[in-house]
Amino acid sequence: MKKKITNKQFAKALYEAIKDLKGEKLHNALKQFVLVLVQNHKLKKADKIITEFIRYSKKEEGIVEMTVTSARKLEKHTLELIDKAFGGKTEMTEDIDVALLGGVKIKTEDQIFDGSIKKQLQKLKQLMNV
Repeated sequence: MKKKITNKQFAKALYEAIKDLKGEKLHNALKQFVLVLVQNHKLKKADKIITEFIRYSKKEEGIVEMTVTSARKLEKHTLELIDKAFGGKTEMTEDIDVALLGGVKIKTEDQIFDGSIKKQLQKLKQLMNV
């Protein structure tokens, strides 16, 4: 039985195949990749493969995608400090949640940093009940 190749595997293969190519070599490699997609009946999944490719290439280049949630719009300086704390290579999306009393929540692909006042009060309550 033939093992199925996932969209993520196609995306990683594409990244590895083209990461150092430019010009005509890049163009030819992309044409070959499209042919591979056609042969594997994956052309209809090209948009999902491209999404995985973008996600994988950002990860390989050390870019951290994150959502920063706060009760109100944060100052530019605060966002710069958050960026610096994550290595200076971030793609930040701001989200306003008026239900937050204060503080921030930062969500990356695989982690959530909850510095909201609500979370801090919950931690304090747990400490006091010990």
